[in-house]
Amino acid sequence: MLILLYAAIVGYDARRLSGQSRKEVIVYAAILLCTLYMGLLYALDLRWPFLHDFMDSLFNAPAHRIVDFLKAPQPE
Repeated sequence: MLILLYAAIVGYDARRLSGQSRKEVIVYAAILLCTLYMGLLYALDLRWPFLHDFMDSLFNAPAHRIVDFLKAPQPE
């Protein structure tokens, strides 16, 4: 059902997109693909990687180092 919905969206927007610049079509396609990916993850309850997983793996270790550096020493 989700794929049929996206096919209808693309079919409806195809005429309007033909007059747009290449950059606008690329941005439109990128947004549409991202929402399709998120929709499929939700609808099929898949455990595929998501943007949060990428950001977590990229910033997790540096963030923990910063927090450890900024911790005040414990009074004895």
